[in-house]
Order: sequence, then C-alpha cells, then structure tokens
Amino acid sequence: MNSSNVSSRTVITLIVVGVLLIAGGFIISQATPLIFPVEASAESTQIDQLFRVALLIGGAIFLLVQGVLIYSVWRFRARPGDTTDGPPIHGSTTLEIVWTAIPAVIVMVLTILSYQVWSSIQSVKEDEQLVQVTGARFNWAFTYSTPDPRDAAAELTFKSTELHIYLGRPVLLKMQTQDVIHSFWVPALRMKQDLLPGRTTEYRFTPVAVEGETYPARYPVKCAELCGAAHGEMIAWVVVHETEADYAAWFDQEVDKVLNPPADPVLRGESILASQVYPCHTCHVLSTDTLQWDGKVGPALNGVADRAATSRANATGLAAADYLYQSIHEPGAYLVPGYSNLMPQLGIPECEAWSIVAYLCTLSDSGAPTCTVELPAQCQAAGAPPVEATAEATEAPAEAAAEATPASS
Repeated sequence: MNSSNVSSRTVITLIVVGVLLIAGGFIISQATPLIFPVEASAESTQIDQLFRVALLIGGAIFLLVQGVLIYSVWRFRARPGDTTDGPPIHGSTTLEIVWTAIPAVIVMVLTILSYQVWSSIQSVKEDEQLVQVTGARFNWAFTYSTPDPRDAAAELTFKSTELHIYLGRPVLLKMQTQDVIHSFWVPALRMKQDLLPGRTTEYRFTPVAVEGETYPARYPVKCAELCGAAHGEMIAWVVVHETEADYAAWFDQEVDKVLNPPADPVLRGESILASQVYPCHTCHVLSTDTLQWDGKVGPALNGVADRAATSRANATGLAAADYLYQSIHEPGAYLVPGYSNLMPQLGIPECEAWSIVAYLCTLSDSGAPTCTVELPAQCQAAGAPPVEATAEATEAPAEAAAEATPASS
C-alpha cells in the first residue's frame, strides 16, 4: 500500500470521526436540556441556546477524549509475554500547536457569544415594571409602589411574599439583603443574581408564554447561596398572570388592604405577621390558633408579653411595649440569654411596627394583654375608634414557667 493510499484513508477516517463527534455533541446538546424546567422568559431562551452551543462543543470533546482513551487502551495494550518498554516518543510540535490553537478558538467563540447574550439580558427595556426585592434569613419579600390615591405627591407601597408579573412586560428587580449574601435564583428564568450586603444588584427579565401552561403560572424562587440553618426553606414564588387585567385585579386587591387595614391594631399586627412579608416566622417559634412557626435560630414568642412586663422590664428599664418596640428596631440592644445577635434591622415602618407590638402584647400565658398601644394618628384606620392610649404594662404573672423554655426576644 503506497503512501498516497495511506494518506487518503487517514483523511477519510478523520473526516468520518469528525462527523461522528459533531453528531454526538449535537445529540448531547439537544437531549440534555430536555430535563430542564420550562423556558418562562425571553432570557431563558437565549441562555439555553448558548448552553446548547457549549454542550455541542463540550460533548464532542468529551466523546473525542473518551474515544481516544478507549482506543489507546485497546490498541496499545501490553501483549502476553511482552516486557519491553514503550518507544521513547519525545513529542510533536505540530500536535501541540493544534491542541493549543483549537481550544483558543473555541474559547474566543464562546466569549463572543456569551457577551452578546449578557449584553442583551442587561439592556434596559421600555416600560419596565420595577419591584424591590429584599432577602433576609430565611425569607424573600417583594415591594411594590404606586401613586397614593390619598395624596398625589406621595407613594403607596406594600409588600408581598410573591413576585407578581404578567406576560410580555419587562421586569426590573432591584435587590438588597438585610444580613448575609443571598442568591436569587429562578430555574424557569435561568438567571441567578447575588444579593450583596451594602449594595443594590439588578435582575432583568421579560416573562413569555409557555405552551401548555395554565395561568396564572407559578415558578419557585430559591436561594442558591448557603445562608444559614434554614437555607433550604428560603423559597418564594414568581406568579405570572396572563394579562395586564389579571395582574391589575391582584394589585388593586393588595392596595385595598393597605388603604383599609383592620381597625384593631392587634388584628392588624397579627395579619402582618401572618403575611410573612418579614422573616420573623423563619427564626422564631410561635404556636397560636392562627400562627404556627417553627424557627431554627430565634427564641420562642409564646409568653413574650409576660416576659416583656417582668424580667425584660427589670433588665432594660423599659415598659413592656417600649421593650417590644426596641426589640423590633434595635434587636441588638438587649440579647435574650442564650441567643446571639443574629436578627437584622428589618426597617419595618412605624405603623406596622406598633401594630406588631400591639399583637405581641397579647401573647401572655393568661391570654390577657400585658400592655396596650395607641397607634400614631396617621396609622389609624378610617372610622376606627381610638385605641386606649397607654403603653404601660399591667400586672403579669411570674415568668418562672416561661423561662423554662427558650425565652422570647
């Protein structure tokens, strides 16, 4: 067999192997994403397309390496009785140039494609829906704003534990953390963005229709950065409405709750805690007819009214209501024995803070409030009777039994 025949056969073999490798990489690139969640945003489609390109290249290289390895194990195996050394091959300059140039070209191509996708994702869209996102161990909260119908110069804001959006409208999330690093990750949107202490990070996407999906559709939000004992429970939901009218119906309902809160501050405080817009439920323990919390790192709140009126009042010199208010706004001012300073300053508005205090005042062993709170005038519900104006503690039972379990803040 002459050299020309050998050369021709080698070329044909290389061509066939190359085609098989590309075909194998293509199959891997098309098959692997089938196990992914749905593509619920315009950005997820771009990201998956880029990922398929990377999988095609990576799959072909994987098959090449494994194929050469298997061939070498079979072709150059030691024969029975062969105890000689292998040939002393020093190297091949041509081969080294090839396997350096090809990866360099691949990296350059992937860099260009990745930059194009990144630029498209980061570009400012027209008519973006702005939502503020707050991460705190171990809770997500989403803040919406709209002009206040009571005052044209003011804004009305409200919080939700769900991110509500609608198809076709671009969304801009401005995200902050109240404690440690968190990572906002929605698998259906594909993107992931860290929340960094002291900084505001942004996350842009445009929800798109998914074939066969029932609306409103719900997609989980997860924290992808280990943030503490209940990290795995830090889950919220993205709720995608089909039309702007459907979204507006939900939005108007939430605005009405802000404009017409319960007249009783105790009920108002209970409803705020039940809404879980603040991460109290993720850290504290509380068991009532309406609230069942099983926190991991904070003290129990059952009987907190009794302790606020007795041992906490003696330790801090504050009246029960004032101590509870301080515990919300300055959680590190007094630390419950046995607990470290983990609670962040949550920035709870005054009206909500005093409503929560009013509810906490009722968490006594007897069920009778140990303190009452008068809400500031701007916090009074329309037409509501004035609340008794006292923040003084009444007599509370001895707390020996209460201190037998982890104490409340």
